[in-house]
Amino acid sequence: MNSSRRYRRRWTLIAALTALTLVCGCQSRLISRSQEIQLGQDAGDDFEHKYGRDRDPNRNALVKSIGANIERAAEPPDYPYDYRILSSNQPNAVAFPGGRIYIFRGMLNKLGGNRDKIAWVLGHETTHVARQHAVRRIERQLGYEAIIALIFNKKSAARIAGTVGSLMLLDYGRDNEFEADRMGMLYAHNAGYDPTAAVAVLELFQEIQGREPNDFEIMFATHPGNRDRINHTRDYIEKMGWSGAYYTP
Repeated sequence: MNSSRRYRRRWTLIAALTALTLVCGCQSRLISRSQEIQLGQDAGDDFEHKYGRDRDPNRNALVKSIGANIERAAEPPDYPYDYRILSSNQPNAVAFPGGRIYIFRGMLNKLGGNRDKIAWVLGHETTHVARQHAVRRIERQLGYEAIIALIFNKKSAARIAGTVGSLMLLDYGRDNEFEADRMGMLYAHNAGYDPTAAVAVLELFQEIQGREPNDFEIMFATHPGNRDRINHTRDYIEKMGWSGAYYTP
């Protein structure tokens, strides 16, 4: 009887959430802020176990200092942002819901330690958290039943965390990526870095992708094309009236 009652309650909640979303088209949160943060931290820990943490003190000091500046510029600045380096040589970066941001050692190597370029990459990933791209994607792809399990069952939450890392490497969609490109520039600019570095980074990505497609297979399989992103960032730079070392309108 109790089991049957729990079953009916679960599906009543799922039906209600589905109806709410379909009928009013609202963007109400299914995962609370505290659950988002906890899920991102748990999933990040699993992700680190797979790729390994880079412990080089100089690299970590560089990323931590730039990340702290980006965090202060982020809107809204109400997540516990934590910028870390993974020891993989894959040239990538990824944002987990709740504020855990990873940049791969391979990406740092490609950027040559350039602060402006690193700032834009971290700003781009920070946008995915600040604008809730990451958590919205989890809500969309896990489905309502998994979300209900996450809300009411801590054991289910632990299992779900194990799948989140793979979701974080999937496509955000064109609109989210373009927004992250723009806001990454704005965060970098407001943090005191040259936002035009975004153009240089995207041109580097375009060059590397053409030469080493396997390295960038995950990162670019479903992202907007590099040329579209370069044009988009140039248009935004011109709109904002910026000029810098990496691009002058």
